[in-house]
Amino acid sequence: MDVTPDLLAKFLGKTDLFHDFSPEEIAVFVPLFRVERVDAGRCIFEERSIGDAWYVVIAGEVMVSKSMDVGPAHVLAHLEAGDCFGEMALIDNAPRMASIDTITSTVLAWLPRTEFVRLMQEGNIAATKLSNAICSVLCKRQRQLTAILLDLIDVPDWGESPEMQALTNVLRDHVTWN
Repeated sequence: MDVTPDLLAKFLGKTDLFHDFSPEEIAVFVPLFRVERVDAGRCIFEERSIGDAWYVVIAGEVMVSKSMDVGPAHVLAHLEAGDCFGEMALIDNAPRMASIDTITSTVLAWLPRTEFVRLMQEGNIAATKLSNAICSVLCKRQRQLTAILLDLIDVPDWGESPEMQALTNVLRDHVTWN
């Protein structure tokens, strides 16, 4: 698959983060993206590595997994064409929370954090708009996670177990009530 700038622009316009962008705003980012073909069974990045880019799956399939203290890694998701991952890396440059591996031969477009930060420092409006879109996605995920956690603490059989106390402490100390 040959990923031309026009194809990349059209593809980005269909993603959740860019769907409200004008063609001119998307055009700001197109030359900054790198396109990479990755064979099946390859690691894109490992959990705990420093986040340095945001990825869009152009073709193929990747698996998101989280290592566990005991036993094999837990598969969290399978992502396909149009799905994105790693957007938090554009914001905070923190270690990755999961590993990403290709399931099939995959074509990825990725935006380096350095390019995004440069645009933000220049006061680029499209970069600000992307930052707001990322924040919206993260807020949506936070609300979903909060709902799940609230459902868990409603389980009557848990009572005053250490697990329940730990979960209650997490909710009290780390959840935004908005």
